[in-house]
Amino acid sequence: MSTIAFAGSNSKTSINKQLVTYAIHIYGKAEILDLNDYQIPTYDIDIEKNEGFPNDVKKFFDTIKAASTIFISFSEHNACFTAVFKSYMDWCSRIDPKFFTDKKVFALSTSPGGYGGRNALEAGIKLVTKFGGTVLQEFALPKFNDNFVNGKINDETLDQELKSKIELFRSEISK
Repeated sequence: MSTIAFAGSNSKTSINKQLVTYAIHIYGKAEILDLNDYQIPTYDIDIEKNEGFPNDVKKFFDTIKAASTIFISFSEHNACFTAVFKSYMDWCSRIDPKFFTDKKVFALSTSPGGYGGRNALEAGIKLVTKFGGTVLQEFALPKFNDNFVNGKINDETLDQELKSKIELFRSEISK
């Protein structure tokens, strides 16, 4: 069973990448992807028609398809997930509209605000589900700058909530 993890962000200092990296530290072995490692253009029907699928689109798609479990931390821009995440999903769905089928997903989000990126989380869960994924657990970390220090959640209640949800996720995927 292979696990991948990534943040739906291309920010080099992504707080969502920090959160998903911490979650994987708790969970165990996984490949952590960085969207900056792929050269994927904004989805464009003309590129698809005239040039086909860029190599990095195929590479990202194949990585998703090969995984059985996926941790995604949805970054929020203007009450939704990022344009870069949407573009990656657009490209992959053009190859296979159900490319998340049989994938067990742990969905996360964080933001500097008190809502913890929940708008992006909810929109991301809806999109992943549309593409065939099964979201088994979700977690939103509010007030990232206050609650995440030195690479970990420093609020004991929130940290325990994440750890408990990861254990539930682990038990659900083993069924």
